[in-house]
Amino acid sequence: MLSTLFQRTLLLSAGAVLVVWAFSVARGTSAENRPMPKDSLAEALPHLEPTEPDKAVDTFRLQNGFRMELLAAEPLVTDPVAMQYDENGLAYVIEMNDYPYTDKSKDEAWAEQKSAPIGKVRVLEDVDGDGKFDRSTIFAEGLSWPTGLAFWKGGVYVSATPDIWYFKDTDGDHKADIKRKVFTGFRKYNVQAVMNNLKWGLDHQIYGAGGSNGGTIQTVGASKTDPINMGRRDFRFDANTENFEVISGGARFGNTFDDWGNRFICNISNPLMHIVLPAKYLGRNRYLPVTSAIHNAVPAGDAIAVYRVSPPEPWRIINAQRLANDPNSRSPKSAKHATGFVTSSAGVTLYRGAAYPREYYGNAFIGEVAGNLVMRYLVEPGGVTFKAERAHQKQEFLASTDNWSRPVNFLNAPDGTLHLLDMYRENIEHPWSMPEDIKAHLDLTSGRDRGRIYRILPPKFPDGFKKPESPRLGSADISRLVKELENPNVWWRDTAHRLIFERQDPRAVPLLIELFQQSKSPLARLHTLWSLQGLEAINETLLLQALSDSEPEIRRTAVRLAEPQLNQHEALKKKVISLAKDSDPRVRFQTAFTLGEVAGPEAAQALYTIVRQDYGDHWIRTAVLSSLSESTADFLASLLKDVKFAASPQARPLLSQLANVIGTRQQPAEVKKILERTARYDYPGNQKKTTAVQIELLRGLGEGLKRGGKSLLQFTTEPETEASHLILGQISQAKKTAADRRETSARRLGAIELLSCTDLATAQSALLPLLGARETQELQSAVVVALTSFPDNKVANLLLEEYPSLTPTIRREIVDRLLRRQDWILQLFAAISERTVSLSQIPQVRRDILMKSPNPEIRKQAEQLFAGETLGPRHEIIAAYQPALTAKTDLTAGKRVFKRECLTCHRLGQEGYEVGPNLATIKNRTAPEILVHVLDPNKEVSPNYLEYVVVTDDGLIETGIIVNETPSSITLKKAENKRITILRENIEEIKSSGKSLMPEGFEKKIKTGEMADLIAYLMSLEN
Repeated sequence: MLSTLFQRTLLLSAGAVLVVWAFSVARGTSAENRPMPKDSLAEALPHLEPTEPDKAVDTFRLQNGFRMELLAAEPLVTDPVAMQYDENGLAYVIEMNDYPYTDKSKDEAWAEQKSAPIGKVRVLEDVDGDGKFDRSTIFAEGLSWPTGLAFWKGGVYVSATPDIWYFKDTDGDHKADIKRKVFTGFRKYNVQAVMNNLKWGLDHQIYGAGGSNGGTIQTVGASKTDPINMGRRDFRFDANTENFEVISGGARFGNTFDDWGNRFICNISNPLMHIVLPAKYLGRNRYLPVTSAIHNAVPAGDAIAVYRVSPPEPWRIINAQRLANDPNSRSPKSAKHATGFVTSSAGVTLYRGAAYPREYYGNAFIGEVAGNLVMRYLVEPGGVTFKAERAHQKQEFLASTDNWSRPVNFLNAPDGTLHLLDMYRENIEHPWSMPEDIKAHLDLTSGRDRGRIYRILPPKFPDGFKKPESPRLGSADISRLVKELENPNVWWRDTAHRLIFERQDPRAVPLLIELFQQSKSPLARLHTLWSLQGLEAINETLLLQALSDSEPEIRRTAVRLAEPQLNQHEALKKKVISLAKDSDPRVRFQTAFTLGEVAGPEAAQALYTIVRQDYGDHWIRTAVLSSLSESTADFLASLLKDVKFAASPQARPLLSQLANVIGTRQQPAEVKKILERTARYDYPGNQKKTTAVQIELLRGLGEGLKRGGKSLLQFTTEPETEASHLILGQISQAKKTAADRRETSARRLGAIELLSCTDLATAQSALLPLLGARETQELQSAVVVALTSFPDNKVANLLLEEYPSLTPTIRREIVDRLLRRQDWILQLFAAISERTVSLSQIPQVRRDILMKSPNPEIRKQAEQLFAGETLGPRHEIIAAYQPALTAKTDLTAGKRVFKRECLTCHRLGQEGYEVGPNLATIKNRTAPEILVHVLDPNKEVSPNYLEYVVVTDDGLIETGIIVNETPSSITLKKAENKRITILRENIEEIKSSGKSLMPEGFEKKIKTGEMADLIAYLMSLEN
């Protein structure tokens, strides 16, 4: 129920208990607990003094003997958020000086202060060779929200929303004289959701994190190119051709690779996310719905603990003191020692240097900018993806006592260490996300003229840490560049890799081949393969060698690189097919994807070999399904010949997915083939197992057919066929099972699903009688879903006739489902006019959509129905509810209100649904702040919680927040965490309502006294 304010990004720290003085306002009436006068609040919120650069190192607390070394500070650098060293050791730094303002601000006071873009790219130099910077030059300026950079041919690409630029210095003065806009159209909305962190991949593409603002991307100056919709995805582009494409992903600030090309991102309360499924493969099978392409290597959520050492800021101290004076407080006794939560994961980077002890290699380092600390995670393979665990228990790898310290990003430097970028701001909060009274006394620009860059030094070795020579690879010959591919420090390998690709020097080819054949370093062999690919010099002989390499990751890479040649070279194809039996799951995973590019029955058999071994891994299962496409029916028919495997519980998800894809493809010959094979399926001596497999296949086929408006009953027109007998027999049994209260809930629900794959007449006769008080809520809800899956106009009348005798929960379900089709909406309006249905059942957010409907009759009737129900101006409603801030409260009553109004969209502890933000840290908000964002949820709408309206080609209207996008499908999340995945093939229109999923209009449901109780209850909650 509560607004997206509670999803904090780079904003409020939960490290100290954010219990605020306004809490007592909502809980008591004594004089000392009343709101603090403005003047007193101003005095109590003084400007926090920064720590000067020469003393800054002393504020850090590091584990295991690591130390900090200051490399640059103001005025040499300000607001650093991204940094890279070029081939000659020059450091290019992105300065996001215009954070946190937005030209879409909803706060006039902030809008007035907004100025022209002031972001910069700066070049830092170490002139005297002591390893620290002592010269600074502004390379490019006047940039809007700059966040990332990547070098190319002496210049640099820079991401600066809404654009990506290319800058180059041609006269050696470290100032760009070539300034070219390359791409434009990234949406400039939330400053904490912009695209960021450009990074070179092994495949010679530049990758960027897309944030979640979205946008419509165009290549500047290109003719006849269609704009590309970003959505909630990431992107990459080819520096040679400047071809832009969207890829799997979609998170906030962070983008990093491991040695083998696996890409990781982070998303505020999701510290480490692995991109598992590449968009290029998912796009091949447009009938395959995929719910997510990303794996959370660390369990996500607002309850991940972090351990800060910095004191609470003054306004937080005020809050804690006020709370301490409240005798009814149930919060922790000491705000200074309370643990916090991950709220602002940023800059995820895998350490890949040689300066630290071996156990640190491959660890993930993630900034928690609100808590003034850095988290460290141990990353280990887990099947085809990864899992990660904290490296330190109840403490962080790095934490600062300085509230100004904001570790926002990292880089693997030429010297083998990690460098840390400290944006160094007094406040990191977004102006949308701060209490109005607090914000009025704070300067969110404080620190715009400051910034720090540190080297994280390793523990002292007997000989001390030795900094390597300064890089001069810009003038290195091709032989030197090839040798650097064996360097244990990733910066040297990656820079040489890029330069070899840039130069396109044919003299590199024999050197690379020799290195591949002789090097004992798997990483060197990896780089040589990709470098040869970039030089268009990789051949069948090399690939065959690589496909037999002792290192699984080399074999996996070779499978991917072999794709363009597989249908031209028989030996290569046979070798790749043989890797379906490889001992390593990651090799099998890539082989499953690549076999989709191979023609012939051998590929299908190899895919079967993989899925037979890896049926329990949904990632590998998805890879297999993405590759089948045209051969799905043949594949399923072959699988059913393995009678015992098909009947195993482990195979059930695979059978269902395959059948669903076949049904969705709407090819009658394919469907008949599978129906006939299903009818002949027989598990020897066990009729129950035979029936279970048949029902699973029928449901999958039926659900797929229904996507195209077809039905299983269409295949019963020839009554004497085996398929017809099977369908009619199982439907007859489903009617009996659905009605039999002695059956298990699972079997009854399964029978209802099968009946929903028939036609309305068949389903109606069996299911409508189940809408009665004797049946469980779960069963009645399933009946409503089944009946409304038919697009027939009769459905609305059938359900509205039953409506008066149903419980409130089922009534809400019916209204929600009837709002999905235009004809039903008009029938629902008629029921409202006749007072069969209460007008209050129509959610406010749907009212707004209905009053803007493109259907003139719906629009007209909606305007008439809701004319007297128009919500008042939000500021007036909020003013009317101010007494809730000083009223006496009842926590028990507040809990009842919470359960009544909030649990459908918010999770708290073990109750509710995680649709909106988790409320684990809700007590960290002020009472006025909660009041505002309950009554005005659209004051700040994070892109993550923006409602979308999707219209399908058969007229279905779905609403919800987009939680995943792939080339073949999008997934919406609705109230009660209900998810629906819609194939792009079936989408006619998609657009944002511009509003939060949380509706306005709670003043019609919650009285002033109830609001006071609700706020008090929320702010009293323990962790």
